[in-house]
Amino acid sequence: MIPGRVRGGWAPCLGNVAVFLLLAAGSQLLAPGPVSWDPSTWSFSWSEGILVLVNLLFLGLAFVVPLHGGVLNLGLYAEFLAGLCVASVIGSIASIDPPVRALLAVLAGAGAGALVGSLMVWLKWRFAVHEVLSGLLLGGALLPLAREMPAPALGVGPQSVLAWGVILLILGVFFALVFAHVLRASAPGLDLRIVGQNPLAAVAAGVNVDAVQLWTLALGGACAGLVGALGLTTEASTLLMWPVPLAFAGITIAVFGLGSVRGLLLSSILFAAWLHEPGTAAVLSDPGLSTLIAALLVIPVLWILPRLFPDQGAPRAVWRTRHREMY
Repeated sequence: MIPGRVRGGWAPCLGNVAVFLLLAAGSQLLAPGPVSWDPSTWSFSWSEGILVLVNLLFLGLAFVVPLHGGVLNLGLYAEFLAGLCVASVIGSIASIDPPVRALLAVLAGAGAGALVGSLMVWLKWRFAVHEVLSGLLLGGALLPLAREMPAPALGVGPQSVLAWGVILLILGVFFALVFAHVLRASAPGLDLRIVGQNPLAAVAAGVNVDAVQLWTLALGGACAGLVGALGLTTEASTLLMWPVPLAFAGITIAVFGLGSVRGLLLSSILFAAWLHEPGTAAVLSDPGLSTLIAALLVIPVLWILPRLFPDQGAPRAVWRTRHREMY
């Protein structure tokens, strides 16, 4: 039994499918102007489409990977902003060639996100501050700093952006598949499943719970920080119209994917396609309709979250800040 995945038969899956179909169809029916379904009139570019998919995939991984270790990574926003800030500093160094500068910015952004994730685990271990609280507080603390950053463009050309997108997409899919394999068929994956299901039992079995949660949240933070750094490599796209802060798109992708890696890959593709539908941009640009879309993105939490409680077989560590109590 793998923690972090929803168990409840077909009902949650059918509910998510119904909400997504309502989202996809409603965004076209509610579009203010006429919607053209002639592909020749669409302003679609492969570089933008692939990068949108990459962003959604890595944001979903940033939430799903720690979830399997019993950690609710609501520090997505803080990790995203940390990656953006560090990448902005590197991007402002004009003496570095643009391709090298972009590579260094992405790597540094991933490292900054991993550092923020590690800090959240340390706060949980040292001061019993739940990751939900520490993640939201760190996000609020980093927001003013991110607003003061120059956010310079990294100067990557369209062809280079396409190449970057393909490489990162392959990397993201490879990472997702490797994580799924490790989770199911390796000793570290067994430790991770034990920690996610019952951290007290994991301690009794000799598993280092702190170390397991540290590396899962560090990996999740690296994925979110990488997405923050990627924001400097491209111009504005439909992804920036996401009705809630972009970093929290990972929660939507994970929830619609039922917490599984396969569901994550599928939901990333579907939401990337939805963002490029003809009428989606017009709907998301309207404040009232955007609020309605945001509500639809949150609704699946109502039947997904209850199945993440311990009595439903989901990670017990999600609802704990300590795992060394004596009974």
